[in-house]
Amino acid sequence: MLDWIKPLFTPRFVKFCAVGASGVLVNLGCLALLADLLSVHVNLSAALAIAVSINTNFAVNELWTFRDRRSGGGPARRWLRFHLVSLVGGVLQWTVFVSANLALGLLLDLAPEDSSPGLRAAVFEPAQVGPLKYLSQMLGIGAATIWNFFANFHWTWKRGHEERT
Repeated sequence: MLDWIKPLFTPRFVKFCAVGASGVLVNLGCLALLADLLSVHVNLSAALAIAVSINTNFAVNELWTFRDRRSGGGPARRWLRFHLVSLVGGVLQWTVFVSANLALGLLLDLAPEDSSPGLRAAVFEPAQVGPLKYLSQMLGIGAATIWNFFANFHWTWKRGHEERT
C-alpha cells in the first residue's frame, strides 16, 4: 500500500472523522440558525458556519485526536497552522457548496427569472434550493475532509524527527 494513504486506515483518522462529525453538527446548526432563523444571506451563513466549526474542531483535535503529537511549536502555532489548513479546506467547502447549489438550481430550474447565469449570480443571487442547501453543505464538507486530515497530519501536528523511530 502507498505510504501516504496509510494514515487513512488508523484509529487517528477515525477520531479525526468523529471530531469532524461533531463539527458537521456545529456547522449545520449554525447554518440553520443564521440562514433559517435569523435570515442572514445563505452564502454568508455558510461561511460563518464554517468558521465556527473550524474553531471547535481545532479544540477537540488538539485535546484528543493529536494529543500525542503536541510537542514543539506550542498550541498557538498549531492553531495558526490548523486555521491555514482550514482556510484552504473552507474555501474548498464553500466553493463546492456554491457550485452544488448552482447545479441544483439549474437541474431543478430554480434560478430566478431575472437573474443572469454566471459566477456573480451564483454567489450573490443564488437559486433558492430550500433544504437541499444542506446536501450542498455536506458535499462541501466531504470534499474538505480528506484535504484537512492529510494537511493536519503532515503539517499541523507533524511528528518531530526525534519521534519517528
